[in-house]
Amino acid sequence: MKTRFLRRTRRERLLILVLLAAAGLVWLASASRRLGDRWREARSISTGLATQQLWLGRQAEIEARATRAAANLDPSRTLDAIHLVGEIAALAGRTGLTAGMEPPRTQRTGQFAYHTVQVNFRRAEIAALVQFYRELGQRAPYLALEECQLTGGRANPAELDAVFTVFSVEVEG
Repeated sequence: MKTRFLRRTRRERLLILVLLAAAGLVWLASASRRLGDRWREARSISTGLATQQLWLGRQAEIEARATRAAANLDPSRTLDAIHLVGEIAALAGRTGLTAGMEPPRTQRTGQFAYHTVQVNFRRAEIAALVQFYRELGQRAPYLALEECQLTGGRANPAELDAVFTVFSVEVEG
């Protein structure tokens, strides 16, 4: 291999060396990028692990707080997913709103079930939305607003399109 290289003209040898150097630089750049990616990934994993360790270290405190919170809730007033949808429909009807609802989603823990439902109001008056919000607030902590998005109507600025995310807590057990 060395003899084949040395048999080349000076110009060809220089060109081969330049091409090899360029290939080496490309490889180094790629390797450094991969190394940087792995380093960022390792930092992300270690940060996530530290966060999990923090939560696990406070497990007894969190469970004690959840038990105290459950003791303050009246299980007969908590709502399951079906009753949540019915209660929202009733509240909307009392305030003169027509609600479109998506199916409820449920997250379960050892003592609680957390139900959420997205409620859509089209072309609603602001007064009716405020009344719905106030009546919803009277049901706290069993029923509450998690998120609200309002969009002004294009044809009539006095009418709003609203998307509310409402949740309820159900005591299980």
